Formats: sequence, C-alpha cells, structure tokens
Amino acid sequence: MSQTISQATLVECENEPIHIPGAIQPFGILVSIDIPSLKITNASVNCAEVFGVNAVSLVNRSLAEHLSATALASLRAYISADDLVEAAPLVIPILDLATQCEREWELTAHLRHGVLILECEALAPQEALSTSLQRSIRSAVHVVFAASSLLDLCQRTAEQVRMITGFDRVMIYRFTEDWHGDVVAEAKSEQAHSYLHHHFPASDIPAQARRIFLENWLRMIPDVGYAPVPIYPDRNPATGGALDLGLSALRSVSPLHVEYLRNMGVGATLTLPLIDGGKLWGLIACHHPTPNKLGSDRRLGAKMIAQIVSSQLVLKESMEDQRYRGELKRIHAKLIARTEEEDDLVPGLVKRSQDVLDLAGAGSAAIYYNGSWTTIGQTPDVGQLELLVEWLSAEHADEQIYATNQLGNFFPQARQYKDIASGLLAMSILKADQNYVLWFRPEVITTVVWAGAPDKRVQVEDGVARLHPRFSFDSWKQVVDGVATPWKRAEVEAVSDFRVSVLAYGLRRAFRQEQAARELAERASLEKESLVHMVSHDIRNPLSVLKMTLQVMQMDQALTPAMLAQLVARGLRATDSIERLVTSVLDFAKKEHAALAPGLQLENVNALIREAIDLALPLARKAEVGVSAAVEPGKLMIACKRARVEQVLGNLISNSLKFTPAGGRITVAARHSDGEVVVSVADTGIGIAPELLPRIFDRFTQGRVGSEKGAGLGLSIVKGIVEQEGGRLWVDSAVGVGSTFYFTLPLRQE
Repeated sequence: MSQTISQATLVECENEPIHIPGAIQPFGILVSIDIPSLKITNASVNCAEVFGVNAVSLVNRSLAEHLSATALASLRAYISADDLVEAAPLVIPILDLATQCEREWELTAHLRHGVLILECEALAPQEALSTSLQRSIRSAVHVVFAASSLLDLCQRTAEQVRMITGFDRVMIYRFTEDWHGDVVAEAKSEQAHSYLHHHFPASDIPAQARRIFLENWLRMIPDVGYAPVPIYPDRNPATGGALDLGLSALRSVSPLHVEYLRNMGVGATLTLPLIDGGKLWGLIACHHPTPNKLGSDRRLGAKMIAQIVSSQLVLKESMEDQRYRGELKRIHAKLIARTEEEDDLVPGLVKRSQDVLDLAGAGSAAIYYNGSWTTIGQTPDVGQLELLVEWLSAEHADEQIYATNQLGNFFPQARQYKDIASGLLAMSILKADQNYVLWFRPEVITTVVWAGAPDKRVQVEDGVARLHPRFSFDSWKQVVDGVATPWKRAEVEAVSDFRVSVLAYGLRRAFRQEQAARELAERASLEKESLVHMVSHDIRNPLSVLKMTLQVMQMDQALTPAMLAQLVARGLRATDSIERLVTSVLDFAKKEHAALAPGLQLENVNALIREAIDLALPLARKAEVGVSAAVEPGKLMIACKRARVEQVLGNLISNSLKFTPAGGRITVAARHSDGEVVVSVADTGIGIAPELLPRIFDRFTQGRVGSEKGAGLGLSIVKGIVEQEGGRLWVDSAVGVGSTFYFTLPLRQE
C-alpha cells in the first residue's frame, strides 16, 4: 500500500504547478499592468510598502498616478525593449500615496501570456557596478575563458561564482541522461559539508522545474524561512487562468522544496542554469547556511558568468567531440582501405582488429558474416552469440544500429556474461542473412555516492498521504553492477557511417565481380569466335584429304596392299587432325562453362530478393525511389549458383533505378508457377519504346526512351546468366508507365 501511495504522490510531485503558486517571496513586490493603459490588474498584498495603499485599493488604478512625468517616460521606454528578460533593472522613483513621498526602487519587467509583470525591490546601497565589482567580474570572466578542459571549466566556474556572490558553497551540478544530478565541481568554505562527486536523484529537480530553468537564468531564495505573500487577485485578467510566474524573480517556492532545503541545512540559495545547445546541461547551485540577499549587481555578475560558461560548454564539448570524431574517421578510413586491399570484408577487419575495437571504443567484438563467426578479444561463446543475434533480429529488426550499456536489463540471458558484455553496440549489415558486427564493453562495477538515500518519504497526515523530502543528506552508497560505460554519440554515429561504407564496399565488390565476369565472358566469346574461324579454316584440309582418300579407294579397284595401307594411314592422320580440333573446341566449352556456372546449391529466392533490395537501398534512397519486396509466404527453393542469381537481381534493380524518376517505386516479386519460380522486377520508370523491345537484350543496346545512361551490356549479361541457369527472360513495358522484367528458374524441393 505504501508503494502505491508513493507512486501516486511522486506523480503528484512531478505535476505540481510550481509556475503558478499564487504568491511571491517577500523580498520585493509584484504588480501586473495592462498595456498601454498602465492599469494595475494584479498586486501582491505587500504592495503598500511601495505604493502606500493595499492591494484591493491598488488594483484597477493606473500606475501613472504613482509616477512623475519623467518616471513615466522612463518606464514606457523601458518596457518597449525587445528583450525585457535580459534588460538590467530600471531605477525609478515611485510615489507612496500614504506619505506623499517618492522613493527609488529597482524595477524589472517581463511579458507573460499577454500581461506585463513588474517586480520592485528596495534599492540597495550603491555598490552597483562599482569599480571593484567590475574588476571582479572581468577577472572571473578571464579565469573562466582560460579553462583547459570541461572539468577545469566547471571547477573555475564554481570558484569564481563563489568569489562574486560570497555564498558558502557553490556546486556545479551536471545532469545525467536519466536526469540524476552529479556534482562535478565544488567551491566551499572549510566549514561547509562537501557534496563533490555525490549524486542527487532526478526527483530533486522535477521536469517542470527543469523547463523553467530553460527560460529563467536566475532563481534566488534569500531566506528559506520566508512567509509567502499572496497575490490579489491570483488570476490572469487576459486569460482567466492562474497568473504564470515562471519568469518571476520573486516567485514563491514549492513547500516541498523549502522543506528539502531546511533538511539540508540551507538558509539561502542562488541557482543558475547551464544550457548547452538549448538543453539543460546542469546547474550552478549556491548555498548559504543563513539568509543572504544578493544585490542585483552581483546577481547580474553571476548570471553573466552562467551565460558565458554555457557558451563555453558548447565550445569545450564541441572541441573534445571533434577531436574524437576526427580520430574515429581516421580509424574508419584505415578499416575500409584494408578491406579493399583484401577484397573481402572479414579478413580485412581481422587484420586491423585493434582498429575494429577502437572504432567504437569497445573491449571486444564479434562478426557474424555469411553464416560464420569471427571474434576479437574475449566475447560470449558462439551459442550465446547466436541467441543474442536471434534476439536482435526479433526485437530490433528495424534498427540498423542498436546500443545499450545495460544489456542484461533488456536481454536477461546476457547477465551470464555481464563481466565481458554489459554494453552492446550492434551494427546490422544484411538483414536477410542476419549479418552483424557486435561490439562489447565489460561491466564497470561502481559505487554511486548519493546525497542521502535517494527516496522521498510518504507520511499520512489527517488521512492524506503527503510526500516529504529526505531528512538526511549524509553520504549513502549504492553499488551498481551490470552496467558498462555508456556509448558516446560520436561512437554510435561512427559505427553508422561505417555501416554505409561496408554496404558501399559490398556494392563495389559486386560490381567488380560483375565486371570481371563480363570481361571473362567477352574474352571467351572472342576466343570462341577466333577458334571457330580457325577450325572452319583448318578443318578443310584434313577433310579434303580424307575425302580424296576415300574417293581413290572407291574408284581404284586395283590397289596393291601397300598402296591401300598408305591410303588408310593418310586417312587416319586426317581424322586425328579433325579429332584434335574437336577436342580443342570441347576443352574451350568446358572452360567457359566452368567459369560461368560452377557448383549449384539450394537457395531461398525470397532471401536472395531481400538481400538484393538491402544492398540497393543506399542508392535507392539517394535516387528517392522506393524499393520493396512482394513474395509468397514460406520458402521458394532453387538450385543455382547464388552469386549469379544475385548478379541478375542486382542488374535488374540497378537498371530500374537508372530509369525511374524520383518518387517512383520498384517492386521485386517471386511466385511459384508450374515447377518454376517466376521472379519479376517492376518499376514505374520511363518505359521502353515498342520498336526497341525485340533488341533489348542484345549487347550494346540501350532500350529506354530518350536515355543515354549505361552502355547497354547489363541486360545482355542477365540474359546470358539466366539461360546458363536453365531459365527464361522477357519484359513487358509501356512508355511513360514503366517496365516489368521477368525471369524463371527451376523450382527444387527443400
């Protein structure tokens, strides 16, 4: 039951509307006014301190009644500024109707949901922008700019903000991915408790508070023990909703947060956001054991430091990130170069095994390619790897890259080998064959030091469950296992880029193989043509000799045995010559057949189609053409040479890509028909003129309408391969509609 209450109250905490508290802190007064009439529409109940009348009497009066003509002109000029939030306070005299005396106040303004909100604070003794303070701020800026690294920047920031503000403890609080806070730098007095390297749970600064920090550069609570000052009325006159104080410096604080600070022994706070590229990176959190109201000048100095540091965060992180990305690109280039040298993916990677690991900052790796495993370093065993690949293929089939640093939380079997593979970065190569490169990171057993047990308390008061912050902030240790160092974005993107290069390498290799096969076929054709000419010429002589010998034997009945023996020997020599010529032709035919159709094996056409589409996807995306498969359920098995069918599919898909404009589609289908498999590649391209269809499969014929793409060899090669495999090839086409190429292959039972 307590757990249910805790969950409900935690949700309530997350949803607490902290931007509309209906009250302010008492270190100033707040009024809202209508523009341009300057009629006061809301007022804090302590407004008599400034105006000399209570809130009820002040509402609906004109602010102009309390301002001289000069002050009114100054106010109108001030509120017409483009960015009121960033404007320095305006010092303005305001008439106190009770005393009929003017008193100078510091005024700030901001526009929120159609209402102009003015906040006034008593003018402090004029230290504002004194020479000494200016020197301090300039010195702080110089020190911050001189930081050599991100952590050095954080430490210098803590020290300089403490110097400017005089707060007892200043922490740089960095958010993790799950919004826990980690104190990465600290500057404090000798008496102050240290929270350096302590963690604070995400619920300490809930989501709605983090959102406000993205809009408001400063949050101050000068006295944690303050009594809230209500606003009259508490509704926005423009919208009818609650008055939004999200940008207000005086905004009252959540009672839960006040209790949190009291439990922590804090009497005053100043908090400034650190924003990196529009995202809340962390906070500068300043604590003091007693009330401490900071003047607007020092607040402005601290705010300036926070904004400068935020810009430096982007720069420092970007510089470190760019250096690392540059190194990963160099590793990437070396891996692809070695693979090209080897002309085979896995041997090329294995010969640069350390680069394979360094590409992702991994401790070990495993490569599953074309049914075989290759491992680098200490990895799970093959059985465990196969189960992991099955899980990836089932649960993350649509993800080309998958990364986690807590694999055991998502794939429980991985807990068996968490010491070597708690982190997984998986790269899918070809989905059809479940080809993967897997990078692993070992678990890093860490002791997380929390600032108190990271749980809030729930107490039932008057039958109502209420959430309370923890009483103690003493160090509370938690041992975390089964978690690896998180993968950096640069590493994930480097692996993604590497995948593109691997696919491009596969296409280049297939092209080289196709080119080599074409050159071999052309050489064989030339050799065959030459041999045919030679045979046709050379065979005439022995045939003539044989014919004449037979004619002599037929016509001359008076031949002696010696003469007959001589004629027979001559005829035998002629037949030997013919036999050698025939043997030469047969040897060539065997050589050509061996080159074009080595050993057959059973293959699943559906898998071959999916693989061909997967290989073509990068080019299809570049051409903005959709490519999809339409195959029958189950397996369509054929006996073929896999590489040759892949070559046919690749040629046909490539041909359709060349002649299909952006926005078109290509569909590859397969079906069973009368003992054959019929495969089709249909496109919505430019079509083929009817008069060109009879010659479309001839060498050097370009059949597409108005096109000059290619040399016209691809379809002739397809025709040769299909016929070598015992199939048929044909095409249906209409100009402006598209073309469909069909080929058949004999069906085999699995």
